[in-house]
Amino acid sequence: MSARRFLGVAVAMPLLLVGAPPAAIAEPQSAQDPAPVQILPLTTPSGAGTELGRGGLDSPDAASPEAQGPSSPQGRGDEAPAGTSGGMSVRPGLPSLLAAEVGAGVDPEADAVLLTDPLEVDDFYVAGFTWSGGSGLAEDVQIYLRVREGGTWSPWFLNELVDGGPDESTFNGTAEFITGGAEAVQASVVGSAESLPADLKLTLVPGQPQGEEVLEASQLATSQAEPTAVASQSAQPVGPAASPVEPTTAPQAAESPEQAAPSPAPQQSAASPAVPGSASPTGGMGLAPGVGTALAATVSGVPVSVTTREQWGANPAYMSWSPTYASASHVVVHHTAGTNSYSAAQSPSIVRGIYHYHAVTLDWGDIGYNFLIDKYGQVFEGRYGSTRAAAGKMPAGAHARGANTGTMGLSMMGDYSAVAPSAAQLDAVGRMAGWFLGRAGVSDATGSAPFTIKTTEKYAAGSTVTLPRILGHRDVGYTACPGNVGYSRMGQIRSIAQSQMHDGSRWVKEGGVWRHYSADGAKSTGWVSYKGQWYYLNPPSGAMATGWQKVGGSWYFLGSDGAMATGWLKSGGSWYYLASSGAMASGWQRIGGAWYYLHPSSGAMATGWQRIGGSWYLLASSGAMATGWQKVGGSWYLLASSGAMATGWQRIGGTWYYLHPSSGAMATGWQKVGGSWYLLGSSGAMATGWQRIGGTWYYLSPSSGAMATGVVQIDGASHGFDSSGAWTGEVSAAKGVKDGWSLEGTTYTLYRGGRAVESQPLRPIMASPSAGKAQVISAMTSAYSSSGRRYPAAALGRGGAPTAKDFFTIVYEEAVAEGVSPELLFAQVVKETGWLQFGGDVKVSQFNFGGLGATGGGVAGNRFPSVRVGLRAQAQHLRAYAEAGVSAGSLANPVVDPRFQYVRKGSAPYIQYLGIQENPNGGGWAASRHYGIELVKLMDQYFG
Repeated sequence: MSARRFLGVAVAMPLLLVGAPPAAIAEPQSAQDPAPVQILPLTTPSGAGTELGRGGLDSPDAASPEAQGPSSPQGRGDEAPAGTSGGMSVRPGLPSLLAAEVGAGVDPEADAVLLTDPLEVDDFYVAGFTWSGGSGLAEDVQIYLRVREGGTWSPWFLNELVDGGPDESTFNGTAEFITGGAEAVQASVVGSAESLPADLKLTLVPGQPQGEEVLEASQLATSQAEPTAVASQSAQPVGPAASPVEPTTAPQAAESPEQAAPSPAPQQSAASPAVPGSASPTGGMGLAPGVGTALAATVSGVPVSVTTREQWGANPAYMSWSPTYASASHVVVHHTAGTNSYSAAQSPSIVRGIYHYHAVTLDWGDIGYNFLIDKYGQVFEGRYGSTRAAAGKMPAGAHARGANTGTMGLSMMGDYSAVAPSAAQLDAVGRMAGWFLGRAGVSDATGSAPFTIKTTEKYAAGSTVTLPRILGHRDVGYTACPGNVGYSRMGQIRSIAQSQMHDGSRWVKEGGVWRHYSADGAKSTGWVSYKGQWYYLNPPSGAMATGWQKVGGSWYFLGSDGAMATGWLKSGGSWYYLASSGAMASGWQRIGGAWYYLHPSSGAMATGWQRIGGSWYLLASSGAMATGWQKVGGSWYLLASSGAMATGWQRIGGTWYYLHPSSGAMATGWQKVGGSWYLLGSSGAMATGWQRIGGTWYYLSPSSGAMATGVVQIDGASHGFDSSGAWTGEVSAAKGVKDGWSLEGTTYTLYRGGRAVESQPLRPIMASPSAGKAQVISAMTSAYSSSGRRYPAAALGRGGAPTAKDFFTIVYEEAVAEGVSPELLFAQVVKETGWLQFGGDVKVSQFNFGGLGATGGGVAGNRFPSVRVGLRAQAQHLRAYAEAGVSAGSLANPVVDPRFQYVRKGSAPYIQYLGIQENPNGGGWAASRHYGIELVKLMDQYFG
């Protein structure tokens, strides 16, 4: 989805998606589509702020070397929510930055020396800052970032100076910052202008990077964003949690519904089970179509499933750093910066983004970590060769300068400064560490051993220090990594690793069935955990169970290798959801941010229309409950946030809709409701005010929408309507006495009580200027100044008209080019936009000054790339209304709005005829009464 380039994102009633697996499983399509890496230059090669970097400052010169002190940010609009999305970030580089209150008292907007506008960008998953020179940052410089995900702005994050990279590298960037697919961004630099780094750039990496795109301020649309707080670390590291050990009792279901056995039974081969604890796929388990699901790793007995580089889509073209294998017997645990708001399906996109940022942006030639583990416990191969290394070996990474060689780097995806890693994440980290250390001949994962440092800022090069076998990044560098809370869980990780190293239990096949024996030789029965998987051994024989099993009142599914399934499972053509305990869920379940309904009797996932508890719900083919507008079978339906189908009158976004009480289908056209007639457009929106239908005028109450009949007072005049609602004309107290505007020959005359009080000759649209160019532009500028309105210089300046004089010069030039009266174009612009204040459906950033395409009910209409193009489109439309023989080829400039072809050419040769109600030909620009007459009044007022 492209959010920039002045192209508005028009989302009208989303269609119901069909044919997809459960939404919690599949990687989003947008993350799979190739997109360029976006690069935003913030300073020049000399260190001066760019236009993009200074866009959010009050003073455009605030980031120049001559600026005196920090600038204050411009005011922000109030349209975007100011919510935050969790996750913290800190900045290392000096020991003092490990203090609890990093960045305390700093306002990234008020204290900024560089501040971008909130910018609409293409979706990205990884961000980072780089600069030239390789000398790190000045001590007074701090770089902040905030992003918008799903419409919500995050807090401001203070970005760490990267403390990774090959041992010979220098600091020239920040650590990777991960998101859940952000669509907008704002950057701030706090410090002095003299200390700004040269060539400072913000790089935004999409889920499938392809090429690069350097962007300028003119190419990016701005967004609305209220102030948000600065994310802070927890004040004190949280104490270590108790070491997790494998449960000795069966996992318990979250609920115990009375359920019948699922039917039909899963298709599997019970006679030929896979070896328990092996990596072979579990028979009968449709575990999820989608990139996010990997087969269990088969490399050197890795105890958890590992998504290989090939599986997550590592681009071999980025790999320019061949692996160097070295003896290794320590593990370094990391975390990333970011918002922690990603889904399981987005993790491969994030890993691809980190790979590009490390290998290409930071020029390391490969990803720095040996393995990455997301918050769902998914493990991804990082550095090339990490799954191919022999026992006791590991390719040198780029995860901890000075400690890259002789260690395995494990990175927890997310920021764990103030929130805890998940249990699944800690378990996978511990098991990976235990697997690696066990193969290296280490017997005590909780112990320490000497380690020789190559080069770092914390220890002298070549020094030997005693370090824990499993250590945090901060133990060898000036960094807060892996975060205060993450670091407090190191003891837990070591205990899991130790347990992984010393599980001496085994599987034995006896009489055609598998049995499990504990380390002391005792035969196991009931629930048993082995290498991260649960198995059920039927008492008293101990035979390993497979397929559907009812245990303790709950249903479980065990694959052909005996491993207990969790998450989504396809069996016998139906989808089921198994909780983390393995118990089959039923009823309403919220999974991965979406609601699903699982039949209480069978547990099978429901799809399509379902009547539950007296209300109708619509469930997609993926099972996800639909909300909002949905089109089904040719009709539109509205589903509340609860999923329940709405009926009757509904007010949505300021517009009324009527949904049939019996079916819920959205009504259109004329509808009789409660004794009154209403007109609903093709979009379902209730019409109000004057409406011309089939050559007849009707009036619909602005407040209720009900059709008028009889005599009704409208704008101070009496109007008559027959019983069908058709307008019969203006009426007065004295029968036969004229009231209102009347066209008599070539003149419009206004009558009050039968007496002519005002007249207006028909005024042609195609007309020469009333005076010379300079005089007309001066009159326009003076008229605008006398209106008392403030010219929107910043917004229109982005479209090429920074001053009112610039704007009205373009008005004059574009009107005259087409032979249209420039005074008319001026009058129509100020009428349609409220003297350039906008405030309606059309926004100033659209550069649409005539309401082209804006049909009401929240429809914003057309968007143009600049002020001149928007005014050109308006002038071309006016000429089309005025001139019967005009064509695209006869215009002074190429057509800029495709709607030009739909104008009924020559239907309104006079300005007064632009008002549809006054046009004897039945056409025109606008339906409001006296539209063209009011334009003439404006022209006479300001131009004589």
